[in-house]
Amino acid sequence: MDVKSGHVIKFAVMSIIGIFLFMVLLPDGAGSANIPLGFAINWLGLTLNSVNVGGFGLVFLIAAVIITASLIMTLVAYVLKPAFIMDNAWMKSLFYSHPVYFVSKVIGVAIAWMVFFSVGPDWLIGWGGGRLMMDLIAGGSSGSNLITIFIVLGLAIPLLTDFGLMEFLGVLIRKIVRFLFTLPGRSSIDLMGSWFSSSAAGVIITRDQHEKGYYTGREAAAICVNFTFVSLPFTFVIASVVGLTPYFWLFYLIICITVIILAVIMPRIWPLRGLTDEYLPEVGKQIDEETPENVSLFSQAVSQAGIRASKTGAVDVIKSGLSNWLNIFMELIPVILAWGTIALIIESQTPIFEWLSLPFGWLLNLLGVYGAFEYAPAAIVGFIDMYIPALLLSGKEAVYTGTSYLFEGLDYGYEMMFTVPVATRFILGALSIVQIIYLAETGILILKSKIPLNIGHLAIIFIMRTVFALPILVLLTRLLFNA
Repeated sequence: MDVKSGHVIKFAVMSIIGIFLFMVLLPDGAGSANIPLGFAINWLGLTLNSVNVGGFGLVFLIAAVIITASLIMTLVAYVLKPAFIMDNAWMKSLFYSHPVYFVSKVIGVAIAWMVFFSVGPDWLIGWGGGRLMMDLIAGGSSGSNLITIFIVLGLAIPLLTDFGLMEFLGVLIRKIVRFLFTLPGRSSIDLMGSWFSSSAAGVIITRDQHEKGYYTGREAAAICVNFTFVSLPFTFVIASVVGLTPYFWLFYLIICITVIILAVIMPRIWPLRGLTDEYLPEVGKQIDEETPENVSLFSQAVSQAGIRASKTGAVDVIKSGLSNWLNIFMELIPVILAWGTIALIIESQTPIFEWLSLPFGWLLNLLGVYGAFEYAPAAIVGFIDMYIPALLLSGKEAVYTGTSYLFEGLDYGYEMMFTVPVATRFILGALSIVQIIYLAETGILILKSKIPLNIGHLAIIFIMRTVFALPILVLLTRLLFNA
């Protein structure tokens, strides 16, 4: 067996393992399904959180310790400026970063320990603030949380990105993807990584490929705000929360159609169209999508994949995983906790989101959506986190039905029923998925990367996606859902 054949086999084996881990849905024994990595994430989270520390799961304590260690190292860098940090570009970027990240770490540490010791007002440390964000980061009744997601994905993502699968698929479908979305064919992996794993996985993959010279700044930005889609399992969670489980596949179909339409439109208009279409100067262009003469498309795809696989070994995967872990745990987690909590407090304690949602209330009313102004805040709070709109749409109350139902253990003829009309839940629940940009997760990952998108870009694109998506969702809901 020559070297080239060995590289092709390496590509095939590692890619098949990656596809299985990320994209094959397996039954979970409870009437639903998940990917193997999803089971691993849930198992790890549940196992760690089965250890109770001060009334919280072990992951909570791990998160608090990590955030504290990050702040201590940042203080050391700012005050003492030791050589091992200042003379190392990676360490310096991690601990001697912008003052905004320093402030975020201070706020994050304060919130984490206040929640842990139950010290402070409920609006700050309760479920309307820090407690909810810490649950997102380290809790989760299913075991899935940001800490365990990143631990598992850190070593698994290279199976999709570094062993040739992106090159293989990129060559095969590049003309279709370039025509529809103005993007390289390899971006299909980012899409699949998100749809079957998590939106964070899609951004991490894209960020990594951008920094290695496989995407220009414009391409990476377009992928992050159009293709880093919420995973299928999490979409099922959202559907369950808003009471749409019986209609899940129709719900998912409408979401997919809407996302594809938006992905065709958004890269062709401002602000994405105006972003720099250049590769990072320090790495240059590392991708070649030209097909040589007298070479079939499939042969070129296999050849490119084999070459890429030949450049990756176990040590590279481990180094990449450790680098991702430190970047995420030392900077991303504190930022998510600090600013996510602040945004939640603003939403729960002030009418600001009600004021900001008024234009969307007018649009929803124009489109004939029931309860337009009452439920309009659900159209914008997703900018904080994807789960918050579902919480706003999941309200129930005891309704007298005149028939026999159990309510709190006694038969009073009442049933717990959703207060939000089903069509409104369908439209706004789907909207929360297709908006894609969530500051507490994908937004922070994008802002922390070298992708040329700032907070202003993200806010504008979020609003544009919302405005474009609503008429599409209303039309599809009425045509297909008949509501």
